[in-house]
Amino acid sequence: RIQILFEIMIVKKLQTMLPVTVSARKMPLCTRSSISSRCLTSSNSSILVLNCGSTSIKFKVFANNEKGLTNILDGNVSGISKEKQTPAFLKVKQQKETIISESLNVYSHSSALSVLSDIIATNVKNKLAAVGHRIVHGGTSFINSTVIDNQVLATLKSIENLAPLHNPHNVAGVVGCLNSLPDALQVGVFDTAFHSTIPEYAYRSTLPGQLGHKYRKYGFHGTSHKFVVERAANYLRKDKINAVSFHLGGGCSVTCIQNNKSIDTTMGYTPLAGLLMGTRSGTIDPSIVLNLAQDEGYSVAEISDILNNKSGFSGLCGTPDGNTVEQMFFEGDPRAKLAMEMFCYQAKLFLGSYVAVLGEVDCVIFTGGIGENSPVTHEMICSSLYPVSHDHFSRSHAVSDISRDTTDRTRVLVVKTDEELAIARECLTFIETEG
Repeated sequence: RIQILFEIMIVKKLQTMLPVTVSARKMPLCTRSSISSRCLTSSNSSILVLNCGSTSIKFKVFANNEKGLTNILDGNVSGISKEKQTPAFLKVKQQKETIISESLNVYSHSSALSVLSDIIATNVKNKLAAVGHRIVHGGTSFINSTVIDNQVLATLKSIENLAPLHNPHNVAGVVGCLNSLPDALQVGVFDTAFHSTIPEYAYRSTLPGQLGHKYRKYGFHGTSHKFVVERAANYLRKDKINAVSFHLGGGCSVTCIQNNKSIDTTMGYTPLAGLLMGTRSGTIDPSIVLNLAQDEGYSVAEISDILNNKSGFSGLCGTPDGNTVEQMFFEGDPRAKLAMEMFCYQAKLFLGSYVAVLGEVDCVIFTGGIGENSPVTHEMICSSLYPVSHDHFSRSHAVSDISRDTTDRTRVLVVKTDEELAIARECLTFIETEG
């Protein structure tokens, strides 16, 4: 007993001598004991990644074992409606084989997540250690991935106005998981976080006084840009690279990368700015918004609907789908021809300006649904600066080098993005640090 008491005294003395440290991933609002009690080990565990939209939940489950992170279950719940007029629809795949495809009588994110938690418990053997939430806007409050507790949740609710079309639904997913999966670590991964390195001269607006700081550039698609930049650097066998990264899909953004960090991007205070997109206008003269209200008589809500949901490809040629626009383009449709020319012209302007900022560029990266699958888009954007060839292009490759001359200083790469895997890796960092 004397020996045990002596050992306890030594341990307590050593504890008072040790410095207090804060995780490099910034988790000021969760204690070590609260995390480790929920999340025992990183090996032989699983991670759920959620992307909650206004009427849908997309999810993937990754097993963490000796092979690393492996996708073992994925799917979505679509058509979630509070009106209770029609049921939602659930589709689940296990290793690419559909195991569930059926209607679901749920009318909220919380009830849908409760069903998903049961499905995961039935089909996933490993303990669910963490849930990674894609959250579009972190504002200035969250510049790193963060463990979510009640205090963090309250802060997230207070900044929902920064992304009213996205954040409330992301937060609904968090609330649902806190209820249905209380033993799992909840981690928020923010689209805006990667762009926190943009300097003030690039992010501040010129509005007077505090308005210029409040209404500033944040940038989005950060999780995707970060993932493909790291994958491109690994392909080029370099620790750090300068790059221009094009994430082209339903939403589109271009990011200027210096030494693996974002120093500028085309989206701004909201995801509406920059390139024209599937349904979004992209950047337009602000006076147009004033004239829509003053001269055309549109309300603020109607103008928001026009700019966010009825413009871009949809406004130009009647469809928001990039694949359909491309098909119409090859069929000679004049509306699609104009849409493609406008889209690629705008992209080329951003490419040229970011090349001027960087000076030396290691690569141009294309990713996203359009970026990974549209050779004609690659050619129309890059032809005058970096000629491309698709002789060895393959959609199945993680990285395809489409440079016409692969000895060129600047390479043009098509890089598959995987935002869910990126979010799972963020979760794993917390688990390994705190487990």
